[in-house]
Amino acid sequence: MPSYGPEVFGPPPRDTAQKFWDPEIQTMDRERMRALQEERLGALLTKVFNNPVPLFRDKLTAAGITSPDDIKSLDDIRHIPLTVKQDLRDSEGAAPPWGTYRFTDPRQAVRVGQSTGTTGTPTISIWTRRDLWIEYESSARVWWRYGHRPGMIVTHAHPAYLYGGGPMLSGSYEYFGMLNIWVPPPDTDELAEQGLRFWTRVTPDIPFMGFSTGRFFEVANKLGIDPKDAGLEFKGMPGFGMGKGMPLMTAGAECYAYVGGACGEMPGAHINEDWGIVQAVDPATGAEVADGEWGDLVVTTLDRDNGLLRYDLEEACAILREPCSCGETSIRGLWGGRFKDLIAVQGTRFQANEVEAALRGVGEINEPTLEWQMVRPTEDARPLVVRVERGTGAGGDDVETAARCAAVIRDKLGVDATVTVLARETLPREGYKAARVVDE
Repeated sequence: MPSYGPEVFGPPPRDTAQKFWDPEIQTMDRERMRALQEERLGALLTKVFNNPVPLFRDKLTAAGITSPDDIKSLDDIRHIPLTVKQDLRDSEGAAPPWGTYRFTDPRQAVRVGQSTGTTGTPTISIWTRRDLWIEYESSARVWWRYGHRPGMIVTHAHPAYLYGGGPMLSGSYEYFGMLNIWVPPPDTDELAEQGLRFWTRVTPDIPFMGFSTGRFFEVANKLGIDPKDAGLEFKGMPGFGMGKGMPLMTAGAECYAYVGGACGEMPGAHINEDWGIVQAVDPATGAEVADGEWGDLVVTTLDRDNGLLRYDLEEACAILREPCSCGETSIRGLWGGRFKDLIAVQGTRFQANEVEAALRGVGEINEPTLEWQMVRPTEDARPLVVRVERGTGAGGDDVETAARCAAVIRDKLGVDATVTVLARETLPREGYKAARVVDE
């Protein structure tokens, strides 16, 4: 009988001076990694046919793949049809509530969640203990790269309950061995204050508030709390701002929450290839695009109880294969956002976060936080409509500020914009993700 108890709750301790969380995997020879991926892909395909898993079995059969032996190597994975989120929704709708794409009985799982539903009907995700262990081990590689170590105090304000992100992040911190302070998303000033007051008592070493960071800074300013007293700082993650796109950190909770992490030495995020095959794919052909070019982010999860086979997240991804100076041998990935979220105007396509990056160059609107909104264009030739809030204590003329905002947007994105400067607290506030793009 295996031993169990509090002494084996969590991973074995590491030497805090070692460079990698899992040196054997993270520096594995490329041919050995390829062989491991092929072995685990074969096991996944065997489950599809033997369990069976009807959604994937039927897709494979329709493509002329009737046995795991038909996929002889990673080169053959291009013959496997893509699956998109709508396929999962349709499956759950036809065979509620779980659909026909589960590899295990949901009653063998220990956690359930659902997507936010921002792009349609929420899908249901389930995780067994093994699925969570893979996520936690994957995240541990990320935290270790960032310089986090067991014993540190970390905080976040991700949503909870049926949304899977909060429990996953908290669990990964606790598994790693950090003291996890999980505060409510700052949906109201009162909830934001609750977190701020606690941080002034127990100050985190690692403040990671993600989308909520600006909201906490704004409420701290109202209350007269110095953000530094609460441990809050604007800190970029390693690898951000290095070349185009951002490091590919996640492939969504329903797929692979901790698909990779950035080392900061070269662009992109190191992919956990032992637990996922990550591709940048032309959705029309299913073939991989050239390295460094944008394609759809496609992930095949490996070695899980609940897997996904060639899952197209319909988001932009680029793969980088040149060796990294940090010593990790995995491929690296860049994330470029959702293709359908691209803004198209005046013959140019860009992401909303590129507008935000431009506006950060205008000091009059950035204190204590940058609050802005733009209207999704419906006519190509017209100027982009952008609204910004005046910063607290900002002097100067609103007309001049608007002109400066329009100038930086023109300089960074190459499009003309009509900018309106509004009084502070005019635009709606959100505790988690602010609605930066509105339809009017």
